[in-house]
Amino acid sequence: MRWLFVVLIGLLMVTDFTGVNPGLGPGLSVKNAMLYVAVMVLAFRIALSGGFRIRLPGLHLAWAAWIGYAILTWLAVSLFFKYHGYNPIISAMALKAELIDYALFCFVVFYGVQNEDDFRFVLRMLVGAIGISSILTLTDLVGITSLGMRVGDKGAEADRVFGAFGHANETGSLLAFMMPPMVAIAMSSRGFWRLCWLGLSAATAAVFILTVSRGSYVAVVLGYPIAAFLLRSYIPPGRITQWMLGGVAGAVLIAIAVAIIEPSAASAIADRVFNIGSRNLHDASSGRSDIWGLAISTMMDYPLTLLTGFGWNSWSTMPTIFVLHNTYLDQWFNLGLLGLAVYGGIEWLTLLTAKRAAATATGEIQRDMMAYVFGMMALSIAVFFQNLYTPRPYLWMYVGLAMRGAMLVFDKATAAAPARAPAIRMGVGVSLRKA
Repeated sequence: MRWLFVVLIGLLMVTDFTGVNPGLGPGLSVKNAMLYVAVMVLAFRIALSGGFRIRLPGLHLAWAAWIGYAILTWLAVSLFFKYHGYNPIISAMALKAELIDYALFCFVVFYGVQNEDDFRFVLRMLVGAIGISSILTLTDLVGITSLGMRVGDKGAEADRVFGAFGHANETGSLLAFMMPPMVAIAMSSRGFWRLCWLGLSAATAAVFILTVSRGSYVAVVLGYPIAAFLLRSYIPPGRITQWMLGGVAGAVLIAIAVAIIEPSAASAIADRVFNIGSRNLHDASSGRSDIWGLAISTMMDYPLTLLTGFGWNSWSTMPTIFVLHNTYLDQWFNLGLLGLAVYGGIEWLTLLTAKRAAATATGEIQRDMMAYVFGMMALSIAVFFQNLYTPRPYLWMYVGLAMRGAMLVFDKATAAAPARAPAIRMGVGVSLRKA
């Protein structure tokens, strides 16, 4: 199935970069159709093999609870509460697209990848696609290509590079998540391929800076050191120091290059980042404080919703055109404590699973597991400041892929354990006979 995943990733990249995603019917697009083809092929393969078993049941239970509660609240709002302005059909299509489809993106990769060769191949294709998108973003920026890459032109978006993944904040969050596996692959490569991966990493870092996404900057500045602390048992202290110095030096060099190539971006960084302390709370948060305040005060007016939420997609009925700009608050407002706990639980469960796998694995796959910890820690901070839409297929595919890598590590350790035990007993027996 690896080539199906390559086609799916390529289709995602083309449609996101061009902004063209032809609809094939209500709730069905070209991207979705390719996803469903992959799901059907996987279902046929499972049916023919007859060897299916559920792995990582906690992840399955979390998704089931998330989707099940969303459906329950959608029914409650559609049939009983009937909020003014709530459209049950549009909300149902959003539920299918934003939860069910993304669960499929996650699990089709989780079960479709069968061995470490598949894992390595699909990981390189996914991460490489992100890196190539960064190269194309830069070539668009300097005028070599013309693929429709957007640069903000007014207000808080002025001079910010949006990239291929929706808003600049979305692109920044995705790149914060995907830069660690990109660097990990570069470290595992040799010769010409290492140079290629280092080039992709540098281009991705440059686009990340050009997004001028303060939430993503905070995610990297806080998330990566926290991940290094969590993995301190597996990373030599000297290596952490090298990474820190190398990261600072690389950021400075890339920032200088960015300032030379795109001076307007440098002024945007200076204005949005270094002048933040001179602004009031509304301006410093780009209006987020007002949006968050509206959501929390509305919930306080109906205290039961602090537990239950208002129901799936209920924020769409609020008197504002803005999204919540906080994924955790979005889950809490719409799906209550269950939605908040499930979303945060998936982040934490997958992070801990990758950390456990890193403790067991060696070589390349250990780097891949550690890279996931770095990326997920950064993403968990980034989404505190924004909602993600366009990047989510890539995010959930990477989550499913990383968890399959962890299962491969655990399976390898389990298979090796019985082989080690007889050898130890044999050694003891020999020593006793000699005695």
